[in-house]
Amino acid sequence: MNQRLSKRICALAACALALGLIALPGAQAAGHGKKTHLTIMSTSDLHGNIMPHDYVDNSPADHGLAKIATLVKQVRKRNPNALLFDSGDTIQGSPMAYYHARIDNRPIDPMMLTMNHLGYDAMAIGNHEYNYGPAVFEKAMGEARFPWLSANTVKKGSGEVYTKPYKIIKMPGGLRVGVLGLTTQFVPQWENPDNIQHLDFVDVVDTAKKWVPIMKKKEKADVIFVSYHGGLEHQKGADGEIIPLPETTGENQVYQLATQVKDIDVILAGHMHTPLEDVRVNGVLITEPNMWGTHLSVVDMDLIKEKGRWIVQNKKAQLLESSAVESDRETIQRIEDYEKKTQEFLDTPVGKIDGDMTVHDPLYTRTHDTELIEFLNRVQMHYSGAEIASTSLFSNQVPGLPSEVTTRDILSTYIYPNTLKVIRVSGQDIKDALEQTAKYFKQNSGSDPIEVNPDYISPKPQHYNYDMWEGIRYTIDVSKPEGQRIVELTDLEGQPLQPDKEYEVALNNYRAGGGGGYDMFKGKPVVRDINLEISELITNYIREQGTVTAVKDDNWKIIGAQVD
Repeated sequence: MNQRLSKRICALAACALALGLIALPGAQAAGHGKKTHLTIMSTSDLHGNIMPHDYVDNSPADHGLAKIATLVKQVRKRNPNALLFDSGDTIQGSPMAYYHARIDNRPIDPMMLTMNHLGYDAMAIGNHEYNYGPAVFEKAMGEARFPWLSANTVKKGSGEVYTKPYKIIKMPGGLRVGVLGLTTQFVPQWENPDNIQHLDFVDVVDTAKKWVPIMKKKEKADVIFVSYHGGLEHQKGADGEIIPLPETTGENQVYQLATQVKDIDVILAGHMHTPLEDVRVNGVLITEPNMWGTHLSVVDMDLIKEKGRWIVQNKKAQLLESSAVESDRETIQRIEDYEKKTQEFLDTPVGKIDGDMTVHDPLYTRTHDTELIEFLNRVQMHYSGAEIASTSLFSNQVPGLPSEVTTRDILSTYIYPNTLKVIRVSGQDIKDALEQTAKYFKQNSGSDPIEVNPDYISPKPQHYNYDMWEGIRYTIDVSKPEGQRIVELTDLEGQPLQPDKEYEVALNNYRAGGGGGYDMFKGKPVVRDINLEISELITNYIREQGTVTAVKDDNWKIIGAQVD
């Protein structure tokens, strides 16, 4: 090409560019502004899970931050500037988290060590962050190289935000991304009061209405994400589509946030342990990545700058599955020492069981008095001095206790760090609580096999809200309507419980505070507070006995359906 022709082509190209006929990368034709792309990744309800195995038997499992790390690296290969958030319930739940919090809290929290390495940008505080008390909470938060956010968690009586309400992140090209942290305001319904006595939890929606305008107007955020440890109540339609629903209790207020608070672009939900890929409510994109690191939510946005403002042109979310990738070896190597000590701790022998306390069928365990549930209740009665107790089979994965019991078996069976309380209630309160627990079952014709109420399975499994009692005799008739199912209720001598008579009941702190819909227990006098975790009480009991004999007294039964 001769020099004159080359100059001629360059001149024509410059003219075309000036007229907007040719667009440079990252820009659009004149008058329409620059374009940019934003990627946000989100985890939630990790519950201390890093390793890709089940601590019950160390079998492989498709969960944990080691798997998430691989997915994060894949996303960042596509978009190096992708941000990473978490929506809470992070430092509690796995045996490794338990060992770190309760046995050796001196090293950096393993979750913070791993999340720092993965480059998390912010984390919303979950209700389970408080389970191990203020000292463990403050230590872990101080070890994070990213902020813990919760705008609706304030210092007692002051209204001052306890940690930080939000974070503004400046992206290449001048885009300003804001993330507001929120925590389900139901924390006081569940948590040990000693762990949160310095805090108040205020209304989530009112809080968002206060802070989102500040982020938008004062901080000039172009895009606003809400990282909320709370979920979207919903039903599934006939073809599996998600039907969003408002809720009235104040626990899971995603719907209200989306419909009542302006300028929210995306809600990164959590708490409900539910995979939600891309749900829209009032134009707000909602995504939730299930639990334990089984999924990674990835939100992609295309934006265009017009009149000095970035405008979202489109947004979409997808869930990447941990089952599709191998674990990140570097992540596993970083926590090898934690893992080794956890495994040694879990394999510590505790004692023996003479008989069968294993769970063969969770539904059978919930429809028959079994040796395992009787044992758990009797441990509570032994240490509390109460003559009545209740407990739950928390999930369908609980294995029960084998003949040779280790710490692993106990923590796999009593999976929550609950403490034990004794509250004073009336006979009517006990009946009301049994009616509440009987809602776990669908109404039956009387001859069909017993079935679990779908509300206790979806959108979030709530098997832990079905209780079984010791120290009384009762019969549940599932052929009757809800509220009319307790057809027998007596003491162990066969005398009817008097509605106005007071009784002392031993139960975990979650239920003692009314958690799970047991409003009849709210505000009841606490007679004794045994400030030890129930898993520790179980361990102490077995060690003291050496060998525990499995027994049951068949003090309760279910009728009105086939239960065998």
